[in-house]
Amino acid sequence: MNARSATVSNVNQAARLHRLLVILSMSTARPGIRVDDLAGSLKVSTRTVFRDLAELHRLGFPVAFGNGYPAQQELFKRRRRQEMSQIMADLVDQQLEVVRRKLAPDEAERIVNDAIQYLPMEAAEAVTRALAKAARQ
Repeated sequence: MNARSATVSNVNQAARLHRLLVILSMSTARPGIRVDDLAGSLKVSTRTVFRDLAELHRLGFPVAFGNGYPAQQELFKRRRRQEMSQIMADLVDQQLEVVRRKLAPDEAERIVNDAIQYLPMEAAEAVTRALAKAARQ
């Protein structure tokens, strides 16, 4: 494998990992989201979303379909009994576990440790974006 094809492979792997994490997030944040909507948000085909959903299922994550809509059944069952902060913590934990299952152990741990450092800032930015959006409405 030459350097160019290795780079393309790494980019493709990173893009797929990103899609898997976004699908977990969106199927938790928006119960009943349609595959077409996921594909549009991710700027990929519905076929790619179906492949990614199959990969999440293969990795052991509770993304399932009801009437054609992806949902994280386990998180939705717990949503009734848990605070939203716990559901978000569970989601982040699932996303980090996807990284651990998809990448080589050394690389995964390095990326997880780096990600953990950014999480508090990302959460603050998400709240700031929501406040800004609310102020515009």
